[in-house]
Amino acid sequence: MSKLQQFQDFIRSNGEEITGVSVPVVLSNEQAKNAQLKFKFGWRIEIGVSRHTHGGSRPSGIYCGSSSQASSDAHRAAEEYVSGRDPLFNERFLKILKPDVSEKFLIKNTSLRSAPNAYVGGDTCSNCRGSGCVRCSSCNGRGKQDCYSCGGRGRISVSKYDSYSERTVYTTESCSSCWGSGNRTCNSCSGSGNVTCGTCSGSGMLYCSFTIDGDAKRSTKWYYTNNDYHEWTGEFVKRTGLNVVHCLNNITEIDVEGDLDGCTFVYGFTAVLPTLQFTGTIDKVDTKMCFAGKQYLTHDAGGIYDPAVWQIAQKLGAGSKSDDVKALATPAVKDIIEAKETKSRIALLDENWVSSDIKDAVGANYDSLVGQLKKDSIKGIIPKMMAALAKYTYLFFTLAILIALFFPEFAKDAPGRMGIMEYPQWVIAVLTADFALFGIHPLANYAMALGLFIASYQLVKRCYWKNIGKAKTYALALGITLLLPHICLSLYYNTQNAMYLGPSFAEGLAGGAIFVGLYLLVLGVSWPKKWYFKPLGLIAAVALYLAIQFVFAMLNGAMGTVPADENYFRGLGQIIGSALIYIKYNFVEIGLLAVLFSYFLTRRRFWLNAKTAVADYNSPVLLKSMNMER
Repeated sequence: MSKLQQFQDFIRSNGEEITGVSVPVVLSNEQAKNAQLKFKFGWRIEIGVSRHTHGGSRPSGIYCGSSSQASSDAHRAAEEYVSGRDPLFNERFLKILKPDVSEKFLIKNTSLRSAPNAYVGGDTCSNCRGSGCVRCSSCNGRGKQDCYSCGGRGRISVSKYDSYSERTVYTTESCSSCWGSGNRTCNSCSGSGNVTCGTCSGSGMLYCSFTIDGDAKRSTKWYYTNNDYHEWTGEFVKRTGLNVVHCLNNITEIDVEGDLDGCTFVYGFTAVLPTLQFTGTIDKVDTKMCFAGKQYLTHDAGGIYDPAVWQIAQKLGAGSKSDDVKALATPAVKDIIEAKETKSRIALLDENWVSSDIKDAVGANYDSLVGQLKKDSIKGIIPKMMAALAKYTYLFFTLAILIALFFPEFAKDAPGRMGIMEYPQWVIAVLTADFALFGIHPLANYAMALGLFIASYQLVKRCYWKNIGKAKTYALALGITLLLPHICLSLYYNTQNAMYLGPSFAEGLAGGAIFVGLYLLVLGVSWPKKWYFKPLGLIAAVALYLAIQFVFAMLNGAMGTVPADENYFRGLGQIIGSALIYIKYNFVEIGLLAVLFSYFLTRRRFWLNAKTAVADYNSPVLLKSMNMER
């Protein structure tokens, strides 16, 4: 089988594998060449001497005497390295740079690191002048300090009671701490008057070392030795490297002029680079395909897969879910989208199997699909959120009215308790440490606030239903940090207070039935599946609701909800009116809870529905684009 037939079969099978459709490529006009390339490359060596201080600890290396002598020796050795006369440095240099000869044609500048030898010098310590000791600052070199007990006097004042004369006698006696000497041995120097020099650690010398550091600056020149080469050969070699050449020969170490002057090592060699070029025809459109190297790597595939990829990708985002699923499952389309979303490079695009025009068109269609899915994911969210707001507002209103009805004495004290409107003043007082929480020191307020914020931040990161940015995470954590203490403390103290005052079951049951019973009307309409049964369900719910109210009216005598000489419904209205005063003082909390619940729960439900819909596309990159990986 000819090389042309082999490449044609490979391009067809590979194209069908990555696109899912037949790619009827016909190759012709085979042009095979063996370019002869001559290279000259090397490194300009830049050598520097670095100084390192070690204090009184002598480092390993060549000891040269004084620091100036070590510096001179290091600079002298550096000059030999640059000149290339030092064989050990040459071997080390070759070991570092040799891989570049055979593997990486366009290597960047490389660091030679420090040479193995260090040149060590030592100078007399300027602080102790070589003695290793300095005068003790605690006793000024005397070795003794004044006694603490007698202040250096040797005697202390004492008072004694004389029982014979019945009076107190003041006198002095010898100090028992210093035995009358007035001095004590210095603890810092143990009485010697000298301490170890801290500058040189007692060695009397200060050491420094000099190392030779180098960098190799890469420079390259190359040219063709014959005219048998394709015009794109040079660009391919620069991009790919020397590992693609067929063989290397005539390797010599040479001296060159011009840009490479000053290099310690310069090499010259001849390389043979086999290349191929075809004319590829598909759908009556011709394109040029270029290959080179030992394995005939692709230099430029000429966008040969453009028609096959576009045949599938043009339907992406057009409105058909089955076409979208098929396109996203196609390897070529999937790779192009992943490269776009992750900002990565793939051979499919770098080697021009698919042209940049098709890549951009695929990206545009994909963005259209993502935009369409995002729009569908929030379609109808406003009406749902408003309905949820009404539902949760009535729910929390009902809970509040039940609290007021079951605990009327507790509800009467509502004006005297701290509400959400007064809560900011409490927060400011906590943060300014005006009072102490739980009887701890006021400064502990900051530690508790910081700890609560960190815990809230971790809670949001772990428990929020989708990935969100840092700014939103911080905002939610801050909101929890500010509101959670109010919620927890209010629940604790208000529950304790309500239990202490005691409940009123009769008023709670009778009044609560009016508000809780309204849920029967909702159930009467929602439970029947057929539309023609819903009016009947509503009528039945209304009848049941009225029956419950009638039962509570009949039981009034036994329950004592309303005094017997008073109209039941008028009396119940007065009870409910008193409970509504509690709602007046808590309507901000009720509204805030209703807004938070309706917003977050509605958003979460829509997001979960959207994630389920996007998961049907079986595309991880689509989940990432929709921020739904979690």
